[in-house]
Amino acid sequence: MDNQVEIFKALGDETRLKIVRCLLIQEYCACEFTSNIQKDQTTISRHLKILIDAEILKSEKKGRNIIYSIKDKNIKDMLINFGIQGFLCSEEE
Repeated sequence: MDNQVEIFKALGDETRLKIVRCLLIQEYCACEFTSNIQKDQTTISRHLKILIDAEILKSEKKGRNIIYSIKDKNIKDMLINFGIQGFLCSEEE
């Protein structure tokens, strides 16, 4: 993988790691992360861009929303092999 350094840099931040853990379970709209991760929209957007640039995530426009998900099965398997476990995003966590 040519972008291993970028992947590790991207995963080296607690907020981005939380985003990835959520997305290992299901895809999410960016707006859902603001309450689930308790960061403002600007911060979440910046972190999502870093994860997309590192080729960990992909985005798809659905209506007025942008839906984020893990880029593909290989990335998902790699994240699981790294020991990153998915969890449901909720305000209680």
